[in-house]
Amino acid sequence: MEVKNIMSKTRKVGFTETVLRDANQSLIATRLPYSKFEPILETMDKAGYYSAEVWGGATFDVCLRYLQEDPWERLRKIRAKMPNTKLQMLLRGQNILGYKHYPDDVVRKFVEHSVKNGIDIIRIFDALNDARNLEVAIDETVKQGAHASGTICFTTSPVHTLEKNVQMVKDLQKMGVKSICIKDMAGIMGPKESYDLVSAIKDAVPELPVVIHTHCTTGLAFMTCLKGVEAGADVIDTAISPMSGGTAQPATETLAYALRSFGYEVDLDDKVLIEMADFFKGVRADFIKDGTLDPISMATDTQCLNYQIPGGMLSNLISQLKMMNAIDKLDQALAETPKVRADLGYPPLVTPTSQMVGSQAVQNVLAGERYKVVGKEIKAYCRGEYGRTPAPIDPDIQKKILGNTPVVEGRFADSLAPEFEKTKKELGATAKSDEDVLSYIAFPQVAMAFFKDREAGFPKKEEPKKDAAAPAAPKASDLPPMPAWQGHVYYANVPASVSNGVTARPIQPFAASYQPPHLVLAPKDTCPGTYTITIDGKPYQISVAAADGPAPAAAAPVAAAPAPAVPVAAPAAPAPAPAPAPVPAAAPAPAAPAAGETPVPSPMPGNVFKVECKPGQAVKAGDVLVILEAMKMEIEVTAPVDGTVKSVAAAVGTAVNTDDLLVTLG
Repeated sequence: MEVKNIMSKTRKVGFTETVLRDANQSLIATRLPYSKFEPILETMDKAGYYSAEVWGGATFDVCLRYLQEDPWERLRKIRAKMPNTKLQMLLRGQNILGYKHYPDDVVRKFVEHSVKNGIDIIRIFDALNDARNLEVAIDETVKQGAHASGTICFTTSPVHTLEKNVQMVKDLQKMGVKSICIKDMAGIMGPKESYDLVSAIKDAVPELPVVIHTHCTTGLAFMTCLKGVEAGADVIDTAISPMSGGTAQPATETLAYALRSFGYEVDLDDKVLIEMADFFKGVRADFIKDGTLDPISMATDTQCLNYQIPGGMLSNLISQLKMMNAIDKLDQALAETPKVRADLGYPPLVTPTSQMVGSQAVQNVLAGERYKVVGKEIKAYCRGEYGRTPAPIDPDIQKKILGNTPVVEGRFADSLAPEFEKTKKELGATAKSDEDVLSYIAFPQVAMAFFKDREAGFPKKEEPKKDAAAPAAPKASDLPPMPAWQGHVYYANVPASVSNGVTARPIQPFAASYQPPHLVLAPKDTCPGTYTITIDGKPYQISVAAADGPAPAAAAPVAAAPAPAVPVAAPAAPAPAPAPAPVPAAAPAPAAPAAGETPVPSPMPGNVFKVECKPGQAVKAGDVLVILEAMKMEIEVTAPVDGTVKSVAAAVGTAVNTDDLLVTLG
């Protein structure tokens, strides 16, 4: 192969800025709200980027699920603030932004509305590099007049070769893409692989620009980008320095400096980059302070060359293990990941397969038995619903997971009936727009909860006003341990979680039936009184006694409308607590099954997503009784034996722990 001199000619190299999407997804699990970055958008628009990646990936899910933001409105706001910069999104082909295949009509509608709401470039990939799953999205992107960037998910395995990658590039060119992106989602592409692959692509399709996307996870990214540019890459993905490194992209400023020193033309405005960096230093500091930015995400981890978990998946894996009080299992889960990947035919670890493989690895570790607990998505994967696997799935594992269920022949999306118009009619007035319908199709439960919150007006949770004469509230770190509440996790520095301004310290989840005896919130001379606390948007009244006094009654839900965002004043001589609404406390734990009955427990921590049975119903072994949502995956809990449903303890929306009783069979 011809050796190219990096100084052989002067040419322009473009930069795609990832701080608004992949960089913050990789480092802080996409928890960057619009309000945090809105002040810098007009400045970013002057930087001279080839494009700014602002949407897609996990941003859609997180906006609805955690940030109380309409992702479509977020996109429109960014478009209005950045009229001179090409806005880019990441699309999972036939999976769109979810974890399953969607009908072609939904894919086309989603692409259409993405472009209408401001997207210029759609980077389209398939987790298995099955080009059949890219055809519809590419075709619709071209029809909408946008730039379709065809994507290769880079990975290494015994079955992934340079020749296969080049053939896929040729297939993508025939579909009408305007550029080729090499998506190295785990940072495992070294400088030699980068040089060789870019060179091969440029030889095969010289007229198509080549983009390099990688991560700093393994420490290779800067070298990988430089060698890729030397081989002919036209654009590189980078992140402004305060939000770069670790599991995110290499620093924008550093690579701009390096490429200029080699004689390349870089159209970035250094003064604007400095202003951006100063701004995001403050953003980063806030996320370090509240614990969202975990040091693990910022470290260089060469073991990723083995387990190949991409940055966004690693930060989410850490977050989810913490929520399940199982962060001590991280090393075991990482070690199990490549084993699961090999079992499943060496899929590239990119969403959704990274989430599926990573979640299965965690479930194998937590259950203490491999494939004892298997998510709905893994079953669909083994059936062939996600497409052709790079290598055959281990037949013994496939049999254990599927039993006698037949596998899919051909392109799975061809078997799916149109869904958009049907769903739009079913939602009726609940959906205010076609965009709402698409949000619901992608994430039904999450979107419906968002619609209800939106209808309620998203009441802003103001920081309570404090009496000037009152002593300062204690720091979270000074508070005594707090009991868990209703199976949820609460973090330090979350405003207004308690109405007197004291924020909850980090705690771990217990069973939903757990009743906290009392909460000690402040110095004993200031805390007695009656208070209102809000948990997951639901107000509760509690009575608080001094630390050395008698424990007050447990909290009961408040029947009235949501509590005001101002503190409930505690009088000098506390009045008796008002009688709570006649809502019973959490029900006691169900009685142990009697002789001859079969308990069906939860196999792992999660939330009850669906209950598929009712008392008196006859079921057969293998029938689905309850569906849990855990780590964004659906876990089907099935009947272990034939029988009749005697009782159902599971309730939709409630949290459960491992071995909590869900259903009793007789």
